[in-house]
Amino acid sequence: MIWVGILIGIIIGVLFTIILANIINKEEKVDIEKYIRRGLLQKNFTSNLHVSVDVIYEIGELESTGSLSKIEVIELKANQSEYNSEYQKKKLTEMVDKSWVNCKDITWITTTSEARNKKIDQILN
Repeated sequence: MIWVGILIGIIIGVLFTIILANIINKEEKVDIEKYIRRGLLQKNFTSNLHVSVDVIYEIGELESTGSLSKIEVIELKANQSEYNSEYQKKKLTEMVDKSWVNCKDITWITTTSEARNKKIDQILN
């Protein structure tokens, strides 16, 4: 009878250790940044019903040249509520996703670390 209790204790201990190891491994994964930089792109479209729709895309830069950036859409928001449905979002995303856009049309998001690195470079140079 004691052996059954010991066996059950070992099984519970092994299961608890496996679950705990999975939780710790999920927390330790380093997310490698997929995008060179991120930004906002504002576009204006006219629908078939001659309704003007302003769309703001949150984009990530995949590649770039001197004046162009190849972008991927992360998220979008339209000023007309009917264009914020999943179907319409998919259509609006397909219009600019994985396309080349003029860099001047994009408002780039700067993080505090980028600003800090620029200040350090200015001080050191």
